[in-house]
Amino acid sequence: VGAFDKELREELWKNQWTADLKSRGISISDGSDPMDVLSDEGRNSTMISEGLPSDRISLENGAIVNNCLRWPILIDPQMQGIKWLKKKEKDNLD
Repeated sequence: VGAFDKELREELWKNQWTADLKSRGISISDGSDPMDVLSDEGRNSTMISEGLPSDRISLENGAIVNNCLRWPILIDPQMQGIKWLKKKEKDNLD
């Protein structure tokens, strides 16, 4: 969901994924937020201290990156995510 804006992400989560989970018999609390599963305040603070902007979309993107088994493609015209990743992974870069 990384390339989607706030409205589309909310549409996907609230109207499509939540309904799909319920139809499969997977219990989910009303009003639950995927960010509560993907990240927490401590991880968010760490991402911000590493240079990620503190807005919701950036934190969602950071949470997605941190929970992926492979690196996702970043569409990042402002280079904010790239700068964050370089700082975050500085010890792993050649």
